[in-house]
Amino acid sequence: MTSRILQESADLLLTQSNDPLINDNFIGADGFSTGNPQLATTTLAQTHTLTSVAIVTQDPVVSSTAIAQEHSLTALGFNTGSPVANQAVLTQNHSLVPTGLSTGTPEANQTTLAQEHSLTASAILTGSPAVANATMIEGENFAPPSFVTGTPSVGSPTLTQDYTLTASSILTGIPDIENAVDPTEAILAQETQELENMFGGWQRRTYEVPDGKLVQGEREIQATYGDYVSIDKKAKSLLKFGRSGELSTNTMETISTIGGNETYLTTNDIAFISSSSASDTQQITIEGHTISNGEFTFVVQTATLSGQNAVGLTTDLARVSRIYNSDSTELVGRVVVYENATLSGGIPTDVTKIHIDIPVGFQQSFKAATTFSNTDYFIMTELYGAVSLKQTAAVDFYLEMREAGKVFRQISCFTASSAGGNSDIKLDPAIIIPKNADVRLRCETGTNNAVAFGIFKGYLAKVI
Repeated sequence: MTSRILQESADLLLTQSNDPLINDNFIGADGFSTGNPQLATTTLAQTHTLTSVAIVTQDPVVSSTAIAQEHSLTALGFNTGSPVANQAVLTQNHSLVPTGLSTGTPEANQTTLAQEHSLTASAILTGSPAVANATMIEGENFAPPSFVTGTPSVGSPTLTQDYTLTASSILTGIPDIENAVDPTEAILAQETQELENMFGGWQRRTYEVPDGKLVQGEREIQATYGDYVSIDKKAKSLLKFGRSGELSTNTMETISTIGGNETYLTTNDIAFISSSSASDTQQITIEGHTISNGEFTFVVQTATLSGQNAVGLTTDLARVSRIYNSDSTELVGRVVVYENATLSGGIPTDVTKIHIDIPVGFQQSFKAATTFSNTDYFIMTELYGAVSLKQTAAVDFYLEMREAGKVFRQISCFTASSAGGNSDIKLDPAIIIPKNADVRLRCETGTNNAVAFGIFKGYLAKVI
């Protein structure tokens, strides 16, 4: 039993030894026993939060319970015996286990439970099914793989067969060829025999070309290069003339109004023409050559000037040997043919890009150089050189030739001066320029700014 000390006065509490009893600590009263306490007008308020965990109940009574169920039936892989599918009744038992209710005898009046079920049926085994009033429609394609019949009866069929016979890898014995004659040689031999009967031997060529050195030139080409040629069948002569620019002393320069020496191309990059005058709109004829696999082809084309604007050539060239005004109006400015270049007043600023020109005041180019195609030889018969009367000087001239894939080499030379006069050289024997070759006339002087003229001429001979 717990001891209690009751005191209503302010006197000290004394112990048995008359010592004052002092207690600074809190007094905890535990288990008060009182008489009949009176609680008047006492209000007690209490808030409860009820959390149910693992409530176990007795047998609940569920009244007026409505259970709604939705089923989704998916059948996979039916194996049946003999099922009867008429008026089938499916019965499903549900076991409802509430978790966490611990009550006495709860009453769940007017409780509505809603439950959705997804029913998936797999591997249902039934008896033998009875299917009534089943309608089956089947479309069939009948393709017999092979028919075996009796003896067929064929009327009067017509069979047509075309043959194409291609012979390959045919081996024969050693053929016996007597004397094979080249057709060209046969024709020439026949012509030779006919004219020999009339005039004798190569005199037939004198009959066709009345110049012994030209006949000799044809025979020399055949003997040296193995090509049969004909001046008569080509029927074209050539005279190339040029005028140099103002020459520098002791320097070899091509006789061309451009001055210096042309840069020879290995590709078809000569592509434009223009004039230094905006008023020039004339038609210009351009003669030159294209190059392919190191061989030249002669090309003649025309271009219409557009003043100082660059006009593209119809056919780009690797060589250009002659240009001239083929219109009815004279040119005013300087006309140039060149590679792609920056222009100033219609003229390329890079002089090395220019390959030919017509100087101001003229209607034709002055270039003592040309090229021969892969089907033509040139039999040169004359050379000419002179010094301009504008200045006293002496000039040395050099005829140079370059065969395909080789370098220029000098094949003739001569001189001319103001004091000694011009040089006009008749070539006998003639000089042979082979097909697919470049030829040019260059000069050298000891007098600064001297101007020279040069000419070479002859006949083209066509390969037949």
